[in-house]
Amino acid sequence: MTKYDNVFSPIKIGNVEIKNRIEIPPMLSCSATSDGFVTQEMMEFYGNFGGGGAGIVTIGDSAVDYEYGQGHYHQLNLGDYRVVQGLSDFVEYIQRTGAKASIEINHPGRMASAEILGKYPIAPSAVPTGWDLVANRRRAITEMDQGLIDRVIENYARAAYHCVAAGFEMIMIHGAHGNLLAQFVSPATNKRTDKYGGTLENRARFVIELLGAIRSRVGKCLAIEYRVSGSEMDPNGMKEAETIEFIKLIQDKIDLVHVSLGMIAGPQQIYHMAQPTYLPHNYNVERAAAIKKAVKIPVTCIGSIIDLATADSIIADGKADIVAMGRPNIADPQLVNKSRRGALDEIRPCIRCQACGEKASVYLPVRCSVNPAAGRETQYKYLRPAEKNRKVVIIGGGPSGMEAAIIASSRGHKVVLFEKEQELGGALRYAAAPSFKSDMKRYLDWLIKETKQPNIDIRLSSKATAQIVKKEKPDVVIIAIGAEPIIPKIPGVEKKNVVWAGDVDLDKVSTGKKVVVAGAGMTGCETALHLALQGKKVTIIDMLKSYEIAKDASLAGRLALMALLEQNDVKIKTETCLIEINDKAAVVTDCQGKKQEIPADTVVLSLGLKPSSKLIESLRGLADEEYVIGDCRTPGNVLPAIHSGFNVAAEI
Repeated sequence: MTKYDNVFSPIKIGNVEIKNRIEIPPMLSCSATSDGFVTQEMMEFYGNFGGGGAGIVTIGDSAVDYEYGQGHYHQLNLGDYRVVQGLSDFVEYIQRTGAKASIEINHPGRMASAEILGKYPIAPSAVPTGWDLVANRRRAITEMDQGLIDRVIENYARAAYHCVAAGFEMIMIHGAHGNLLAQFVSPATNKRTDKYGGTLENRARFVIELLGAIRSRVGKCLAIEYRVSGSEMDPNGMKEAETIEFIKLIQDKIDLVHVSLGMIAGPQQIYHMAQPTYLPHNYNVERAAAIKKAVKIPVTCIGSIIDLATADSIIADGKADIVAMGRPNIADPQLVNKSRRGALDEIRPCIRCQACGEKASVYLPVRCSVNPAAGRETQYKYLRPAEKNRKVVIIGGGPSGMEAAIIASSRGHKVVLFEKEQELGGALRYAAAPSFKSDMKRYLDWLIKETKQPNIDIRLSSKATAQIVKKEKPDVVIIAIGAEPIIPKIPGVEKKNVVWAGDVDLDKVSTGKKVVVAGAGMTGCETALHLALQGKKVTIIDMLKSYEIAKDASLAGRLALMALLEQNDVKIKTETCLIEINDKAAVVTDCQGKKQEIPADTVVLSLGLKPSSKLIESLRGLADEEYVIGDCRTPGNVLPAIHSGFNVAAEI
């Protein structure tokens, strides 16, 4: 058994005893009813984390009320007393195994839903515009008057009272990421000239009054955690030193400060909030440590902390009192329990792909690339054993084939998996190869390890033909042969200085000093970054428009990737078509048809993938039941590959 004495030591927050130092931070599930009430799907999603061993489970972004404070659809409406009944069941369900339930109370301010902004001036000051991430545009906002300020403060106090009535012992006030409270405190958004604007003390006045109103209504019944952005990562916004001074102003009114980072109100700050795989782990630890040194109350740290060994060190070193881990617990809700009993190699790694947040950003129920049951716990909380054990032949050992093998085997089926290469992995080997894709590499290694089960017969270096598969006498055949690169039919494409992105990522081929990457999808951009980090001069070309670059990545991932490409001097030419390749250049035309030569020692092709239709057809009709999954059905990223393998294998 692995012991993490610091993580598993209890802590008292306000009047609440917490069994350990791991918190599930507020994450969107977008699974409340349309009018803001609890659903079984919501209970199962968050309840999983309590059963998984966390000390605190925080229900994400809940509206202080729907009249003034709705930020998005399918969030809880804490302004309606009728929500209390369902919340009461919710609290009991989370706390059944000893966790404490908390809930994030929020008002989005200038990021409120379009319907609310159309009715009310929900913003701290006369800031001219707000950012609408869904519509990808800016929209006008106006200033809150004193009457509305008082009304919103009262609504916060009422929402907190509803939480007490439901049985919560903790709440989290969301004062980070550019929401309403942060809009008042931040000099980037608060331009008021009255008592709520100007100095930090004035800008903090709204929050101080609000916290006072909550304490007046609920007293010490609730432990209050207050979430801040240690830095808003905006040149005109809150920075660490001023954040510390702000916390000092409110620390006698709260019990715990939760140190996050960034803003959602500005696109260039989003990827600092929940860091994609291109950014380092433990991203925000030192900011939390600086705040802990300066304030008198306990501190929660968050930011790409992926394991309990790191969390234990953070606490041991006095950098934080509680460590919040969100996405790793979505990837494996049993992360805490597995760590406690020393089963570290069983933990399914998070790849920091942002799929979980991407779904919620458009108000869809949460999903996870590597954990297909996440958000679908009412369907797949437990995998039912197969009614009849069958022989399943899987052709292809990429991510979808491996996932199908693991799930089918776990349900009692006997699996034979054919892989033509010498090792498993398929397209995942390319995706995991660049140095900045360590999260994906960890996941690939885990996936391969999980296939080593008694019921799975893996045959490497074995190209499955119809004749070979027939000899196995399968009951079920699953075709998971992946896809092949798209190679354009243009002059010079057969030259030695033309290579495929996958081979570049795996360092199977060498490139010259000057490189042109044809293809500005996520893969092409990652390959370009991989080469730029080696000191190559890289230009990306594509027929796409600029806003379509890396559009197959998450929003935060795309923004981070674009920033890194810029930092590493990668040039991007959009609305540009590759028409020819010669020994010294890529020949292109722009949208006006003007021809140009871009000097290149090497041209890298990253123009997407296509299924091999003829090969798929040759493998059909070999069993009464057959399925086509993964890239050979529809080329895509990790999520559809893993989910297609899971969905089939969970039902056969």
